[in-house]
Amino acid sequence: MPQFDPHVAVPQIVWLIAVFAILYLIVRAALPKVERVVGSRAGVIGADLNEAEAAKSAAAAVITDYEASLATARAAAAKLAVEAKEATAAETAARLKTIDADLAAHTASAMARVEAARAEAHASLRSVAEEATTEIVERLTGRRPDPAEVAAAVAA
Repeated sequence: MPQFDPHVAVPQIVWLIAVFAILYLIVRAALPKVERVVGSRAGVIGADLNEAEAAKSAAAAVITDYEASLATARAAAAKLAVEAKEATAAETAARLKTIDADLAAHTASAMARVEAARAEAHASLRSVAEEATTEIVERLTGRRPDPAEVAAAVAA
């Protein structure tokens, strides 16, 4: 194996040291730049995190204000609903009062007509009874009874 040959090993070790030295110098020269980039990125990320936290706090404040205004609006809507319900109830009560009065008037009028019809029927009942009695007696006996006797019999 050529790697273990002593004539080749010494130049390989020299080249190894030379390559490592060059790489060390490159890394040493680039390291401050990398540190600056890492530092600036850390600063940008920190600023972004602070900005995000501030935005989160502002959003929470807006949400709190929104919920408060929503609660106020709901309370106002409930109050309006109650007022509208009360107004409607009052209007309905007034209408019912008017309708009740109209119905009472119609009922009284109808009752008066019924009483008049009843009195008329009651009055005509006597004459109908007298006529029916006259007819029945005439058919049964064959002679027409005296109207005064029929009226007395119906009255009794």
